[in-house]
Order: sequence, then C-alpha cells, then structure tokens
Amino acid sequence: MPIYSDKTIEEIKRKLSIVDVASSYTQIYQKSGKPWIKCPFHGNGQERTPSCKLDIESSRYYCFGCHTTGTMFNFVMEMEHLTFPESVEFLAEKAGVELEKTDKKSSNTNKEREERDALFDLYDRLTKTFSYMLLKTESGKRALDYLRKRKISDETISRFSLGYAPQDPKWLYDFLKSKSYSDEALKKSGLFSSNHYPYPLFANRLMFPVKNWQGKIVAFGARDLSFRENAPKYINTPETVIYSKKHNLYAFYEGLDVIKKEKSVIVCEGNFDAISLQQSGIRNAVAPFGTAFTSEQADLICRYCSHVDLLFDSDGAGQKATEKAIVMLQEKNIEVGVLKIEGAKDASELLETKGEEAVKNILLNKQTGFSYLVNNGLNLYNIRTPKGKSDFVSYLKDFINATQSQVEKESYVQRVSELLSVGQEQIYSDLNRNPVVRKVYENPIREEQVHFEPLNTSAISLDLYLMLIFANHRELFSEYTKVLNFGDLKDKEAQMIFVALENMRRSNMGTSDEIFLSLFADERVRNDVNTSFELEEFRRERPQVVIDEILDRLSLRKKEEERQLISAQLKQGEQDGIANEDLKTLLNEKFSIEKEILELKDRLFNDRRVVDNE
Repeated sequence: MPIYSDKTIEEIKRKLSIVDVASSYTQIYQKSGKPWIKCPFHGNGQERTPSCKLDIESSRYYCFGCHTTGTMFNFVMEMEHLTFPESVEFLAEKAGVELEKTDKKSSNTNKEREERDALFDLYDRLTKTFSYMLLKTESGKRALDYLRKRKISDETISRFSLGYAPQDPKWLYDFLKSKSYSDEALKKSGLFSSNHYPYPLFANRLMFPVKNWQGKIVAFGARDLSFRENAPKYINTPETVIYSKKHNLYAFYEGLDVIKKEKSVIVCEGNFDAISLQQSGIRNAVAPFGTAFTSEQADLICRYCSHVDLLFDSDGAGQKATEKAIVMLQEKNIEVGVLKIEGAKDASELLETKGEEAVKNILLNKQTGFSYLVNNGLNLYNIRTPKGKSDFVSYLKDFINATQSQVEKESYVQRVSELLSVGQEQIYSDLNRNPVVRKVYENPIREEQVHFEPLNTSAISLDLYLMLIFANHRELFSEYTKVLNFGDLKDKEAQMIFVALENMRRSNMGTSDEIFLSLFADERVRNDVNTSFELEEFRRERPQVVIDEILDRLSLRKKEEERQLISAQLKQGEQDGIANEDLKTLLNEKFSIEKEILELKDRLFNDRRVVDNE
C-alpha cells in the first residue's frame, strides 16, 4: 500500500515536468522540437549525442541506448539512490506540495523523515550560530584574524558560511539544550563524541559547513585553532542519516552553476584550497575530505562534467591520490588533466603568499592525466633496462586497461611503444596478462595431455638458442654471468632457463640433466631443453665461439634499443621544452652509443658469421 496518496503524486506531476527534474542533473537538448538528454544511466552521460528522450505529456523518459525508462520519480530514485517514498518527499519539497499519507502504519518511515528534517534544521541553525560567533564575538576574533591572515575575503566568508566553534567544551551542549534539543537527538547529531558524550567534536575550531548539491547543510568540517601538536588539524562530521562522506564534495554546491556551464571541475585536496580557488575566480573548484577521492564522488561529478582537473598536493600522499583518481576517472570515460603549482605547496598557500592572480595562473600549468603518469613512470623506473620497461608498462597498465575507447587505447600503446622501443604486440601481451605465482618445484595441474611442436632451431629466438647452449654446457655458465644478465634476455623461455641455471650454479643440488630438468615447472620449456640434449649443434665441443658471437649480437640489439630510446626521449623532450643542457647530454650519449654500434657491427660482420637466428 502506498505511503503517499494519489492526490500527492498527481499534484507533484502537475507542478513539475520530467524536463524540470532532468535539468537539475544534466543539460537539455532539443531534437525535432522535443527535449532529449545524454543518458545518465549508461556511460555516465558522456555520449556524443543525446539518446534519452523526455516526454513532457506523460512525464516519462526513455533511453534508446540502454532501454531504461521510467517516470520522474524513477529518475530521482536512480540519480539520488532513494526509495520511492523518499523520491516523492524529494520532489514534493521541490514542487512545494504538502505530503498526504494514506498509510497510518508508516510510523517508522515518518520517524526517519522527521529525524532527517530535524537534523537539517539543526545544522542550518547551528551554521548561523557559528557564523555569528566568528563575526560578532570577541572569542571569534582570533579565528577571524586567522582567516584574514590567509587572505580569505569577507565575501568568501559569507559565501561559504564559515564560522567558529567556541573553545569552551560545555558551550555546544548547553546551547543546544537551551533550544530544547533532547539528549537522544543530540547523540545522533554527529556533533558530539560517541565515547565521551556530551563532549563536543568541535571546540576552538574554524567551521566549514558542508552543503549537498541541493544547498542543504549536511555536515561540518573543522580546522583546529589551538595549534597543539597532538590535536588533529582537521576533523569532519561522522556519518549520519543525512550525510555520507563518500557521496559529497566540499564547495560543490557553491560552484555548481559554473560546473554545469563549463562541464568541468577542479578537484583539489582541502577545503582551504577549494575556497582559495573559488575566491580567485576559479568557481568550479571542489574538494574531497582529505585525499580520499571516491568513486561515488566521481559519479557525482560525472552527472555534470566531461572533464576533470586534479590538483592534489605534491607530497607522496597527493601523488598516490592523483594516480588513483586518474585511473578512476578514466574508467568513467572522463577526460583528466593534472594541474601543478609552482612556488607553493597548495592553492591556499599560494593565495596567502602571492595573491589571487598567482592562483589563477595555476590553470596555465596543466598536462593530461596520461602524460602525468608517463612522466611519473619515467622518474620511478629505469626504462633503459628490460626490467624497468616491464615495470613501466605495469605502472601504466591500470590506466590503459581502464580506457574504454579502443582508438584512444591504441594511441597510448603506440606512445609507450615508441618511448620504450618495444613492439606494440608485446605491450598488449603484458597488459592482458594475469600473472600467476607458482613455486619453483610445483608441477602445473593439467586437465588434458598437451602436445608440443618439435623444437625448430632455425625458428627460435637468439636468446633461446644461447640458453640452450648453456643448458648443454652448464659448466660454462658461471664464466659468462659476468657479461650476461637476466635483463639482457627478452624471450620468456630463455629467461626460465637462465633462472634454472642460476639456481643450479648457486646450490649443490648436483649436475645431472635429470636434476636440471626437474627445475622447470613449465612443461614446454622442459620439453625443449630435453630435446636440445639430443641435438649435436647444442652439444658441440667448442661452444665458446658461438656463445661469444651471440653475446655480441645481443649487445648490438641492446645498443640499438638504447639509441631508439634516446631518440624517443629527444622527441619527447622537444615537445615538453627540455633544457638545452639536458638536450646536449642526450645528444652526446646518442653519439657515444652510435660509435659502439659501429664497432659491434664491424666485429660481427667482418670477423665472423656463425649463427643467424634473429
């Protein structure tokens, strides 16, 4: 049985249309004289063309893409994560309709709604009181001086309803009790310690009211003004019936008009940063509560935006938050940029030390999310080594795999391929690989017999050819470990043989072929090594000549890759405006490598030609 009467539902529908409701969330487009929207229920509303039709007469919507349909109440239920009764309450308030209930047994729902309304009312009243304490009392003067020291204007103080919670720990409880609030209500209010009631959460703190997207105050953030070493600098209201931290963003409501217009938002780290940016004219700045930017906050942004710029602090926590947010937004098909601050650790400090014009200039120092990750990866990993290249691809893996557009994904893979001098197929292989960790002596479980192709020595890689020679002449391996490293090998099978040889070299497990073969968990590798024991070309009496030539070829390959890498870095440097000194260093390095390449080619092609397996 419905809680609210048909009369209530019909009155809401008379006063509101589906267009009125949808326009609160997204832009309305006109096609053939009919209203359409980009469907918010698939692709986060980021379609190229609107696919969701709005029918004013029936007050319904229908998406031709995902085939979602419903009334304005369904629309609100989806967008706000509400139940049907809650959506009726939501739209009744928007339409100015008095609710009429038909179910007298709905006391629990009525009580919850009353609790929500009471808490909204409490927070609204308390915001006004905190504001009064800041602006009109002697106890708030220190907090006001602190704001002015940080160059926060009076207009901004008013716009964000900033306030002050007095130092006296008894003040808040006594004040609210004087307003006839019960202990039961205050314990649920999120204003007092859950373990030491009625000790307040907020005392001697600068207060930042948090508004939801509708402009209702749902929580408070608070900055400590005691400056005691053990006092937490910022604390926030805990979860309540009206507040969920992961679903809200500070300053979102204050910037919503500009966010809708520009379809863009700047996510910075703290409340003061968002305030500083908005005061400086960048009105689409918002902040999560700390660096914990959540998927739900990203979904809120996705309702209105197609582009997000990130402006977290440059410390380790800020960098990790930036990396996580880039991948999260990429997965939601949002274009991501990363802003950088010069001369200050954050926007708030920049406003305080250099003024509003310097804050505006933050927008001039921007790179794409992908470029940010690439540059970070280049700083983290030595991409001149095979291991570094592998780690670099792993670092970018989540971002590239989160990319929905295949065309966009291929462009990223192409750029990584050029930067690393590695084929795109190899990069895709690593991107698609799910690593399986297996113990050295563990035998794989096989559901059916696996049949292998015979070992074709003319078709195998140079790396594998070399390692099969060492497998047959294990006594020589120690001698060559001074010039051959695991990272010099690209072939996975060759790498497995190298590991087995190294394990045997470092332990006293014996020298027999059987023990050596037992080191291979991979049956294909074990089969190839076993086959090589029967082939004369791997058991020749003087293998050193062949080994030396192959090592020269591997060295030549490595040098040519280094040359390609430096060429790619030079190209990237020209795009990023590399310093002349760094450019000169790269050019000198390239010249030196080219000289070594010529020497290796001369030795290989003029002195001897023994194997040709490349």
